[in-house]
Amino acid sequence: MTATAGPDGAVFAAPQNPTSGAPTVVWVIDGNGPATVAEHMPGGVAALAVDGTSLYVAGYANVVAFDRATGNQGTQWSLPPVHAANASDDNLVAMTAVAGLVYVSVTQGNTTTVYSITPSSTAAPKKLVVGLGDAIGSDGSIYYETTGHSLAVRRPDGTSNVGPAMANAPNAEGGGVQYVDTYAGGAVWANEPAGQGLDAQFATYDSATLNAVASFSGSVNDSVADTQAGPLVLVPSGNAACPATPAPSSCVLRIDVHGSMSNGVGVGQAVSLVGPSPAVVVADTATGQFDLVRLS
Repeated sequence: MTATAGPDGAVFAAPQNPTSGAPTVVWVIDGNGPATVAEHMPGGVAALAVDGTSLYVAGYANVVAFDRATGNQGTQWSLPPVHAANASDDNLVAMTAVAGLVYVSVTQGNTTTVYSITPSSTAAPKKLVVGLGDAIGSDGSIYYETTGHSLAVRRPDGTSNVGPAMANAPNAEGGGVQYVDTYAGGAVWANEPAGQGLDAQFATYDSATLNAVASFSGSVNDSVADTQAGPLVLVPSGNAACPATPAPSSCVLRIDVHGSMSNGVGVGQAVSLVGPSPAVVVADTATGQFDLVRLS
């Protein structure tokens, strides 16, 4: 499942199966109302993004805009070819709408290319940076790992800055490599899995200076999101900061840039955490469906 939240709190969600040729429904949840059909797509969906006026749906061939007021299809932009045959998962395309642009990240092999789309223009997506992973800031800054394994940023005005080196010492257990994970709370968050799919070391960097802020331990499955309530983290069961009774299968906590967690709320079998209005997509094991849990 892939999901995104608009500035007005509306959450759009769809099954994430970009190589499927079957029709796909994109759902929308406004406020606390029921889920309704937003769009019918002729094929699989890779990623979603939304701003105040449009919903953007990406596949492996193009990005299509839909008017949120009417549901009518608008501009369509072609993407460079996405080759999924040798990929380990379906997360080869990511997308976010911020600061008047739509940013599309396409991963092929070990490199990720970030493009920008101007919603008011039919011009082809513009290539901005090529690196080893990226995160988009709230002002449209692109934080990424260079091919030389350093943290870098491209600002909206086109200027760039290269910061500290990132860990790049692969070990036999699959760890030792640090990658850019997300932007939240004015910081860039990086993740370094320890291997074996369990623990990870997180590091935060100041988004203005790229200077290191903190380093702390966590789970490889922890997921941080930037929200109106500040940085929040979705963690699996067993985290000491989660409620003890009843023990949730996952929970959402406040987290600061030094890794301090508090105010845990159990949310069930969570799939993803989205912002700016914090909400969690949850697998409902009782019904076999998905639920949206909103957080105040």
